[in-house]
Amino acid sequence: MAVQGEKKGGPLFRLPNYPAWFAADTLLLSGSAVHWIVISLMAYELSGSVTMAGWFFTLRGIASVVTQVVGGTFIDRHDHRRLILAQAGICGLLWLTMGVLFACGLLTFELFLLLCLGSSAVFGLLDGTTNAALITVVGPERYAEAESLNQGRDAAVRTAGSPFGAFLYGLSHAAPFFASALCDGLAFVSALFLRLPERELPAGAEQRGIASFLRDLLDGWKWVLSSRTIVSAVIIIGLSEFGAFAMRQAINLQMVSNGTDALLISVVNVVSGVATMLGSLVSARICERVPVGWGVISIMGFTALGYLPLLFSSAYPSIVLVSVLTSLPLPLFGALVNGFVFSKTPVDKQGRTRAAVMTTVMLFGSGSGAVAGELLPAIGFTGFVIVMLALVVLSAALAAFNPLIRALPASPHWAEVEL
Repeated sequence: MAVQGEKKGGPLFRLPNYPAWFAADTLLLSGSAVHWIVISLMAYELSGSVTMAGWFFTLRGIASVVTQVVGGTFIDRHDHRRLILAQAGICGLLWLTMGVLFACGLLTFELFLLLCLGSSAVFGLLDGTTNAALITVVGPERYAEAESLNQGRDAAVRTAGSPFGAFLYGLSHAAPFFASALCDGLAFVSALFLRLPERELPAGAEQRGIASFLRDLLDGWKWVLSSRTIVSAVIIIGLSEFGAFAMRQAINLQMVSNGTDALLISVVNVVSGVATMLGSLVSARICERVPVGWGVISIMGFTALGYLPLLFSSAYPSIVLVSVLTSLPLPLFGALVNGFVFSKTPVDKQGRTRAAVMTTVMLFGSGSGAVAGELLPAIGFTGFVIVMLALVVLSAALAAFNPLIRALPASPHWAEVEL
């Protein structure tokens, strides 16, 4: 199999196919970013309940997890370009349908939930396709660099998407969904220009039938579970992500229930995005020099400290400050963890490994919305912060006392370490 990014040096955009890949991936992300904040507002508006809004996010998470279990195997067994086209086309049609229904006054909470569950199911099944294709475009040697660039790009898109979505929502509740449909349509067009190199499909991928599919699925999970490093990292990061996801949901629900203006809510996402972009600039410069193990431990500790202001105040300025502090280290965290795991994963197992890792992490985080919705009224915002903060601290401690995680080196030495 030819890997297009094997040659070092020069901008990534000079690599064949990288511009088309980057455009398709960015536009798919843009489609999600435009309606991300609107989904929260619509769920609360249509249901009129914080608890129902919390369960709304949990059900979407479950739909993504269920389809992601088989999604990685599906991705590894099929042409990546066709799957990117399918994801863009199906999601575009779903958002277009939602916009038309709302414009016609026919969108109920139940129908809204059903359509969102459909988009979440597609997300779980196909969203890993662009990431699985990335290593064939840039090569393992430049994967950490590409991951750092993606982190900054993601922050920039979300930073622009949230206020833009809020602005469109103010004009018309249907407008953000039409905008998302347009972004997915443009992603479809971009993917038409993508020409990925031929790759070796898993043995038996040319076969059809449940038995063949299950063999590939079990082979991928077996490979992941045989790595004590991956298993340890997933458990530790899963606990940390549950606390972080729940905190983000609680902050959003707290602002929505307090009647915070949609534009002000979007400002929180803007400052988080700006902080993440700044963190990405730093990450791109130091990611190759930071040991993965101690880097992850330090970032978890810094994140725990970043949540401390919420113990003293849940006012809007405190929320903005916490959003900045906890967003700064995200790009480095992603570059270290994703860079190490997926640069060392065989190309023919990229989809299955990503699905296994992300499914497990999402299992930890999928219940965060329901937990936030149920606990906030019961123990209050400050009590909720204490519980979630304890989880993040526990995760950092588990990582520090785990020799497999603690000993992971910086990227120049990754070739010396086995997964």
